[in-house]
Amino acid sequence: MATPDQSPLFETVRGVFAAENWAFEEIPGRGVVKAGFEAHHSRVELHVQVFPELSALSVVSESPLAVSDPARRERLAELAMRVNQTLTVGGFEMNWDAGRLIFRATNVFTGEAGDPSIVRGLIHTTLLEMDRVAPLVMLLSQAEGPQLAGLDLPALLSRLDRPPDSAAGPATPAR
Repeated sequence: MATPDQSPLFETVRGVFAAENWAFEEIPGRGVVKAGFEAHHSRVELHVQVFPELSALSVVSESPLAVSDPARRERLAELAMRVNQTLTVGGFEMNWDAGRLIFRATNVFTGEAGDPSIVRGLIHTTLLEMDRVAPLVMLLSQAEGPQLAGLDLPALLSRLDRPPDSAAGPATPAR
């Protein structure tokens, strides 16, 4: 039986990374590509995993910052919920034990090779969304006591700086 990294969908993922000149590392036999990007607000690590039996792929980024105490984790979970209310593609999740925010976008394709433009778009979306909330994750990780409790997340989300236009690319590939 062929491994996921021998699938046509994984070849499409490799092709997108090569076409964009993005540095990446493969996890042998798993159908996973890992890459790091220097984005507008922070460094974003992501991985792309293919599921050839479903003709699907998932793109996941994880916040570089972890929050350890329960009050900060609760506010981080609230942030994820509030941001998710505004999203059309993908969603934020919380790794509660690690105190980290995760963004995941998944697509099921009609063909076994997928579509490079959709793969590229999911990667861009995943990077941009994690980078968009990075300043708030930083703020949550530094706030304490009354300052943490008093953070007005809806107001902060409405004022959050936007990353550069996505047409310019998602970020600078880290090498």
